[in-house]
Amino acid sequence: MTATHPIVCEARQVWTQYDNTVIHRNLNLQAYQGEILALVGGSGCGKTTLLRHFIGLTRPTRGEILLFGEPLNSLDRDGQRRVRNRFGVLFQHGALFSALTVFENIAFPLRELHQFDENTIRRLVMHKLSLVELEPKHAQLLPSQLSGGMIKRVGLARALALEPELLLLDEPTAGLDPDRSENFVQLIKHLRRTLGLTVIFVTHDLDTLVSLSDRVAVLADQHIVASCPLHELREVDHPFVSNFFQGVSGRLERAA
Repeated sequence: MTATHPIVCEARQVWTQYDNTVIHRNLNLQAYQGEILALVGGSGCGKTTLLRHFIGLTRPTRGEILLFGEPLNSLDRDGQRRVRNRFGVLFQHGALFSALTVFENIAFPLRELHQFDENTIRRLVMHKLSLVELEPKHAQLLPSQLSGGMIKRVGLARALALEPELLLLDEPTAGLDPDRSENFVQLIKHLRRTLGLTVIFVTHDLDTLVSLSDRVAVLADQHIVASCPLHELREVDHPFVSNFFQGVSGRLERAA
């Protein structure tokens, strides 16, 4: 994807500071319609904080977050609700409601809209389950009865409940064994193609990065120091990028 595509999500001159600690300093980043953008960086560099800004859970100290061209933090409550219905989020550990069944977890955002009767909600929930390759029998299970891979898929089904245009994923393959991780990556790629999604994901897993990303944004020194396709990172003159690319290069050769 290039700058000729519409910008779906944007950080403009974002500055995040807690007391005397600066997390982001004049950070700029754009995600374009239809792309899969990976956000990488060292531990504690502010990747998840930036993701939380994107979904409106936190606000930057200065600067703007724009979703679909609208400044998220300047909207009134109805405007924020309208914009939030256009994206879905998969948190690192699924963030499922432990006391609710799989069915009730996926139905939750649908019921919050107060627009659907129960028959419609049931059809929609079962459709989302099929999208993430789970069976109807799984609908009545509790999160405690699910494997790690199934928790990810149920969380993804809930994220897709409102037919979002933008999907945000925090460490989507963390905690999964290599086979389940690769299966989940292939599922995301399939959903991007079939649903026309824009995807932003945070990861530290190099295999997921190589398999899934169209473009990589590198967060270091409190801002984005590189934003390019993975194979172009070797041209970036920055210590973190150089060290990072050493781990990536072998996987790129195997993937070629």
